[in-house]
Amino acid sequence: MHNERLYFWKQQNNDVTGMMCNPDALEFETFERDEIVSYLPDIKGKQVLEPAAGIGRFTVYFASVAEHVTAVDFVDKFIEKNKKACSCFSNTTHHVGNVMELNIEKASFDFVFINWLLMYLEDDEVRTLCSRIYQWLKPNGLLFLRESCISASNPKRTHPHTYYRDPNFYIDLFITKYRLLSHGNIRVYEQKYQNPYQLWWLYEKI
Repeated sequence: MHNERLYFWKQQNNDVTGMMCNPDALEFETFERDEIVSYLPDIKGKQVLEPAAGIGRFTVYFASVAEHVTAVDFVDKFIEKNKKACSCFSNTTHHVGNVMELNIEKASFDFVFINWLLMYLEDDEVRTLCSRIYQWLKPNGLLFLRESCISASNPKRTHPHTYYRDPNFYIDLFITKYRLLSHGNIRVYEQKYQNPYQLWWLYEKI
């Protein structure tokens, strides 16, 4: 399955439409990104981990406010573009690799940001990653999670190797290790596609 996922993403362009798997992306990407950023906690002076960082849609923002950002993606051309986007910053580390194979010391990060990653993983992989993130976070560290639930972000376009889970799968899993601070949906998708199932959660390690 990993090789199939990697092949799929290597076929995507290293641009916004490729990252979002949506030919309409240029119409609303800025609004979506700004909306998600508005839900994030204060990360000034924090150590940030961004798995599946892609071309840097969010990495650039993190680098502008955090003490340090570690961006990871398993597609080399995405990381290369991410590096270029962050070239004016000296507080970023970029790594090409599979998030399921990361070797990270315990309590390394204050904040972990996950955007459209878990829906590409098998159930057992999600459970494993949940436990690993818990180890990677410092005491009271924060986790932001955003996923497509029930259906694709654009319900007219589904993607292979993707699990549009019932949101209760994530809620039941993460509440065992984290305290839920806030949650909601991404309004731009509700407005554009009448899709209320682009969901996000902000958790604190307990």
